[in-house]
Amino acid sequence: MADIEKTKDFLSRLFGGREFERHGYKVDIPMPIDNKFPVGTVIERVDLMSKSFEAELKLTELIDDDRIPCLHIWSGTEVFAEAFGSPVHFDGNNMPFALPTVYSAEEADKLHEPDIFDSSLGRIFEIGDKLVERFGNVYPVRICDIQSPLDIAALIWEKEQFFLTIYEAPDAVLRLVEKVTNVVERFVEEFKRRYFNCCLVHYPYYWMPPEFGICLSEDEVGSISPQAFEKFSLPYLNRLSASFGGISLHCCANSIHQWDSFLKLNRLVTLNLVRDFDIQVKSIRKFSGKAVLIPQGFKEIESTIQESIKRLLRYAREDTRFFFCCNARDVDEARQLSDDLRIILQKF
Repeated sequence: MADIEKTKDFLSRLFGGREFERHGYKVDIPMPIDNKFPVGTVIERVDLMSKSFEAELKLTELIDDDRIPCLHIWSGTEVFAEAFGSPVHFDGNNMPFALPTVYSAEEADKLHEPDIFDSSLGRIFEIGDKLVERFGNVYPVRICDIQSPLDIAALIWEKEQFFLTIYEAPDAVLRLVEKVTNVVERFVEEFKRRYFNCCLVHYPYYWMPPEFGICLSEDEVGSISPQAFEKFSLPYLNRLSASFGGISLHCCANSIHQWDSFLKLNRLVTLNLVRDFDIQVKSIRKFSGKAVLIPQGFKEIESTIQESIKRLLRYAREDTRFFFCCNARDVDEARQLSDDLRIILQKF
């Protein structure tokens, strides 16, 4: 536990803009959740998450990285849309996902904000409670998947009609995004109250102090203009940032046209872009000193992840802060990678 507290202090300084001696990193290996999915009864999901947590505890002892073991309430992207009435599709071979439940502005306006306890969101609390019963409240509880309010609305609403309505009846879209934001806010408030030792980062699997705010997936930005983002997403992200002390984004989309708008986010803490090497270099120039960068999707640029990270670091500025999420095939490879990165990622 002393080592864990030391790592927490390091990450608090890295993410909090205080003095830090090196960039952060975490090295994962295949885990019990691989090739499995967050479906089944509450107990089945708790059992799966328990196996995964026990494996992560072992890795904390074996790999000298910046890992904080968390009790993870793992879910797919469907959880909030399901609470609004979206049916969930699961074919047994891929993650479950939400199907649309509304196809028009009139249907969207009839949706009521769900009770966070009497819906799919209530299952999240059931899973979390049982994990805490098994392992105690010593370890942080990692929150389930949370898409941005805009992304959740785009899951609830049939996508083609949703994008048409953005231009033909924008107020209807705003009303739905407002409802979604209300539910996300109530859910996270209860999550923080219920699990005082919590982690509000759903992906990637790093730890950040809960007082640094909420992390959301923002992927629909790749399909809309900056003007649309600033109307339908930015105000709600800033509202959540104000409520919880900061905002972090995971984004797989081609979002470079939104970067100026991202800089209008109040207290942007981390930015996880899953893009190629050239885009990562551009993000360093754009966001250094403004957010901790968590680059993914670029490792193929060199023969090893070590060499790829070295190459990326050549573009780092004095005010650049990184956290790297890496993968290895087994414990031995992970330990070697960790040892290499601890040297490579020294600040000076």
